[in-house]
Amino acid sequence: MTKAEARAKARALWRQWDAAALRTMGGRMAHELFARPEWRQAGWVFCFVPMPGEPDLWPVLEAALREGKHLAVPRTANGRMEAVRLRRLDDLAPGAYGIREPVGGEVLAAEDFPADALALVPCLAAGADGVRLGRGGGYYDRFLAQYKGRSLLVCPAALTLAGIPAECWDARFAPEQRLTGGF
Repeated sequence: MTKAEARAKARALWRQWDAAALRTMGGRMAHELFARPEWRQAGWVFCFVPMPGEPDLWPVLEAALREGKHLAVPRTANGRMEAVRLRRLDDLAPGAYGIREPVGGEVLAAEDFPADALALVPCLAAGADGVRLGRGGGYYDRFLAQYKGRSLLVCPAALTLAGIPAECWDARFAPEQRLTGGF
């Protein structure tokens, strides 16, 4: 299977969940996350802002701010992803690809995150060997190569696929580094 074939297969599987199911999935993933030591110990959280077709992790963004954690979210600029500190969810507006992104804000390099930081990483699918299949831009692979904190892959178990091809730079996640939400 090629990466293009794996992405097509993963997109077809994602379409099985409507908006209500993705809200439920996100809620279950948030509940799973809040029980984990990685969440409790995190002073910083780097989390994607969910777009249509992804688990609704809005409760995670709200909880990070409510609990006094430093929150950063991705923004694309000049073909690269940057992490931007977010102090209020009202500071998000549609940006590149229609994804809500911060307007202004303090930009952090991946290596600036402390060891107690926690990154929540989206995917289209994951291989049984832990390889993450993203959308193909390499944004998260480049970020994670420099990032020294902890990370969890946001990936329903139903999207663990056999035979996903991998490059040496593709991020990999052990089974215990995944949030599945029971899906």
